[in-house]
Amino acid sequence: ERYRYSREIDPIVGVSFTGLFDFFVHAFGSKWLEWMMNGRPGSSLGRRFMRQEKMYLSLWKGFVRATLEDYCESHDLKVPNRMTTVQPAGTKSLLTGASSGWHPPKAQRFIRRITFGVDDPLVKALSDWGYSVIPAQSAKDEEGNLLDDITDPRVREVLVEIPTEVSWANIPGCDAFDLSKLPAKSQWGLYMQVQKHYTEHNTSATIEFRENEIKELSSLIHSSIEKDTGYISAALLARFDANATFPRLPFEPIDKDTFIRLNENAISYRSALKFIYKKDQLDFLEVLNSYDNEQVELKGASGCDSDKCLSESSKDSDQVGQYI
Repeated sequence: ERYRYSREIDPIVGVSFTGLFDFFVHAFGSKWLEWMMNGRPGSSLGRRFMRQEKMYLSLWKGFVRATLEDYCESHDLKVPNRMTTVQPAGTKSLLTGASSGWHPPKAQRFIRRITFGVDDPLVKALSDWGYSVIPAQSAKDEEGNLLDDITDPRVREVLVEIPTEVSWANIPGCDAFDLSKLPAKSQWGLYMQVQKHYTEHNTSATIEFRENEIKELSSLIHSSIEKDTGYISAALLARFDANATFPRLPFEPIDKDTFIRLNENAISYRSALKFIYKKDQLDFLEVLNSYDNEQVELKGASGCDSDKCLSESSKDSDQVGQYI
């Protein structure tokens, strides 16, 4: 009753977006990216960029409000008090090849590693399609060392490695910057632009920092709270540059030459498949259908949130309940 009453007096609607960082690079070019990498200084160019960011964010917020107000009024519904938000958008950003929410991508080019159960038909199809498949972090021997052979019976999960390039990677001048060095101050500045000029609920935000940035970042947060300039909350994540210490990460930055080489390898695999399938044109779905059938028992990777995982979890709970 209490929840229903809350929904009646303040209906919950949250309209989000994803790919903001990509959009601004396309809109303003490498100069905006350079300004971001330099900490968003308050120069004349910087003030112009901030006005342009505000213009886009306010414009989109206005579209959301006008559209929802029109819809609610035409259907005799209460108009929500707040309408805009920015959610993490991890899945949608991956599906569309966009950066997540307002966040910067991890790099212009990177290897994206996705976890699958070892028997998932997608693994075989993606391998045929030219992508590398390696054991996941969970695949270890008795001494805790990572396994390297996906045919090892101890391997229950694997990683498919997909070379990825952001949509603006080849814009002139954008290759000159290492996004892992993007200052926490710049992340904060872009996040607060979104919070001030678009978001009415909350903006999902993760700000990555290094130790020497802690004092400046804490000062920015404290000042915003003290002056009530719009800050609500943000996750703070320490950066590290240690692929050797933490191997097989979900994102591993690579250079342009490596991306081209991995991509060309995948394309050559697909060319060979045409001879196997005896077709001049072949799409991925055809390859997947050759492995995916009703006899395949699909098991999700551990910790996943798919409906398969949830249903399996429900079964396990029921069995535990019976024993109790």
